[in-house]
Amino acid sequence: MATPGQPPADLIPSLLTASDVLGTGWFAAVAAEAGPGKIVAIVGDGAVGLLGVLAARQLGAERIIAMSRHDARQKLALEFGATDIVEERGDEGVVRIKELTNGLGAHSVIDAVGTQQSMMQAIRATRPGGHVGG
Repeated sequence: MATPGQPPADLIPSLLTASDVLGTGWFAAVAAEAGPGKIVAIVGDGAVGLLGVLAARQLGAERIIAMSRHDARQKLALEFGATDIVEERGDEGVVRIKELTNGLGAHSVIDAVGTQQSMMQAIRATRPGGHVGG
């Protein structure tokens, strides 16, 4: 997206960073088919994960579960629209997601980390017929 003019030099690094994480978080939410009536879980609480929370909210998700162990990021996730925070990871994180979704898992899961372990966690936290984006 073009800016209306040349931005100040000190703002350019922030615009580049925003354009990277915003596009990545949005794409992951769309790929996971986040939308109205859906439960969306986000694995990862960095910039991409937090933008995944914002994207899921913008796309109309009914419930947004942010997986986070960091206090400041948990607060941001809640401010951005997360309805639940899950601190557990791996198998324990999957169990917690299933507990929050009546044993089914989330409709849409975003892997905002990008490792094999996080992708496996995302897949296992997804209900049958659900979607994973990352």
